[in-house]
Amino acid sequence: MLVVVLSLLLTLYLIIPEALFRTIFGRHVPPRSFVLSKADTAYRALGIAFVPFILALVGCWYFSPMQNFPFPVRENSAQARRADYKLVVTALYSESKFEKSEAQFWPAFTRCVRRQGRLILWYLFAIGVEAVCAGLLAKNYAKLKGWLIYKWFADKFLFSYISEWHPLLTPYLYTDPKTTVQADILCTNDVMYQGTVSQYFARDGQLSGIFLRNPKRFDRRLYLKAQEEGKKPEKENYWRTIPSENLYFFAEKIVNMNLTYKPPLDTTFSRLLAEIFKKSVDPKKITVTLQTKRTAP
Repeated sequence: MLVVVLSLLLTLYLIIPEALFRTIFGRHVPPRSFVLSKADTAYRALGIAFVPFILALVGCWYFSPMQNFPFPVRENSAQARRADYKLVVTALYSESKFEKSEAQFWPAFTRCVRRQGRLILWYLFAIGVEAVCAGLLAKNYAKLKGWLIYKWFADKFLFSYISEWHPLLTPYLYTDPKTTVQADILCTNDVMYQGTVSQYFARDGQLSGIFLRNPKRFDRRLYLKAQEEGKKPEKENYWRTIPSENLYFFAEKIVNMNLTYKPPLDTTFSRLLAEIFKKSVDPKKITVTLQTKRTAP
C-alpha cells in the first residue's frame, strides 16, 4: 500500500506539474518534444518543481489565507501534522500497526489527504504562474537578450524547452517581427525551390512539413545550358515563379535547406540608396544551412 501511495505522490508532485508547465509554456512558444529516460524526466521535473513547491509549502505552513483554503483542517499545527503523518505512514507500512490503530488511522488519513490536496492545488497554481512567466520571457527573447542575466537564464533553462525549429524558421531572434525567413530548398528530385517561410509543422521533435509563400523554381537546365555556351549567367535571372500563393513541402522530400533572414528596410532610406546607386539594394542577409538526412524515394 505504501508503494502505491508513493507512486501517486510522485505522479502528483512531479509528472503532472511538468506536463502542466509544458502545456502552459507551449501557449507562448512552440515547445520542444522530449524523448528522455526516466532519470532525465525526473531531473527536469525537479528543476521545474523546486521553487513552486517551496513557495507552496511555506505558504501552506505560515501564510494564513493559504493555511485554511481550500480544505481547511481544524488541527493544523506543526505537532498535529507530524503526528498525523507519522500515524498514517506507520499504518501503511505495517499491517499489524494498522489493525492496532485503525480507529485513529482514518481520521488522521482524512486530515492528511486534505492537507495534501490543499498543498497540491497551491503548488500547481505556482507551477502555472512559473510557466506563464517562463513563456513570456521565452517569447520576448529578441527584446531581452541584451541583458546578461536574462541571456544566461535563457541559455541554461528556456532554450531547453523551445522547439529547435522555432528559432530557425521564424524571426524569433530578431526584434522586428516583420523580418522574413527565405528558404532555398533542394528536393530529392534535384530541383531547387525558393520562397518565404509562412508556416511549418513538427511532429515528435522532427520537421514534418513546411509552407513557402510566393514560391519559385530554379531553372537549372537553362542555367547549365548558358554556362555551356560560354556565357556568365546570373543565378537570380533563372528563378521561375510558380503560380501558387503557398507551396507545401514534405520533410522527407527535402535534401538540403538554406535559410536567409531578411530584416525589412526603411522604404525612404531604400529609395534614397536606389536613387544614388541607380539600382536596388539587397537587405543584409544572414544565411544558415540546415542539412537533413533523408533518403531519396
